[in-house]
Amino acid sequence: MKNWLKALVEIPSPTGQEKDLQLFLEENLRRLGFETELREVAPSRPNLVAWRGQSPLLIATHSDTLPAKEYSLREEGGFFYGPGVADAKGQIAALLSVLEENRSPATLAFTVDEEGRGEGSKNLHLPPWVKMAVVLEPTELKVAIAQAGSLDLELSIKGRKAHGACPREGDNAIIMALEAITRIWGLNFMRTRHPILEWPHVIPYWIKGGDPELYVIPDEATIRLEVQLFPPFTPEKAITEIERAIADYGRLKVLDFDPPFEISPQAEVVKLAERAFLQALGQRVTLTGMPSWTDAEPLYHKGIEAIVLGAGKLSEAHTERERVSLEELKRLAAVLVVLLSSVADSVDWL
Repeated sequence: MKNWLKALVEIPSPTGQEKDLQLFLEENLRRLGFETELREVAPSRPNLVAWRGQSPLLIATHSDTLPAKEYSLREEGGFFYGPGVADAKGQIAALLSVLEENRSPATLAFTVDEEGRGEGSKNLHLPPWVKMAVVLEPTELKVAIAQAGSLDLELSIKGRKAHGACPREGDNAIIMALEAITRIWGLNFMRTRHPILEWPHVIPYWIKGGDPELYVIPDEATIRLEVQLFPPFTPEKAITEIERAIADYGRLKVLDFDPPFEISPQAEVVKLAERAFLQALGQRVTLTGMPSWTDAEPLYHKGIEAIVLGAGKLSEAHTERERVSLEELKRLAAVLVVLLSSVADSVDWL
């Protein structure tokens, strides 16, 4: 497994430059007896779909990572460190190690652009026999049956200039921007607790306003923020509420949005995961929610019931602390072995 992970990490695949890794995966999957299809989402950016037999269970993950200064693997204290080791090259390494040793039928998808706008999974063409999916992402080996949606927003605030010593005579656009965020926090869909995902958040990522060299109350401010959405709220309804709430402060621009989703704990793919955990690890599965967008959402809206599962902590991904333990990858591999074998042995699905 370590050799697989080392090879994967050393092939740079930042969003927009996934082709070399896709070709590497295709070559090795063909060697393992898979039929493969590369289909471009954009020039030199192909999704990879592979199948050995006709398993109705899709195992999917993404090939792209965030950009990095160095593409190398480091091992320390039982953990692997490096760009994308948890999100999601460690998951791919665990999967490849399983496919190398286990000859069960398998259907796979490796998407591009997951760290971008998600165009890979949104334009993914799948074999007709796919009925359900496991999307590999870091979940600490918990099974996510619900996923947060999000609104990617830009707020442009218009205030009024005044001398810096006379704040009452102006309207400080930066303060107005913070007040607008507070109003969003107070909206109904933000104050409704989800049983698995719990509470949604407003996440400011960037703010611009004022001039550090001038003693002037700023009259303009711009904020880029993400607003999380939990089931059953829709992006359209949330956007309408936000527009009303901040109408007095400025202009709202919707840059992107993704709907939330959830599946039943009684769904067949969830039951398969529960049995796999008991058989492979001797433990009950822990159900959770995924607070971040993943390729599971477009699959769900294609009519495929999907769960999210994988090794590592999501909170450490996208940072210099990103890591995954060999032990956890081995446990993930053990679960995948049982999942693939149990689907192959199931008369109901074949």
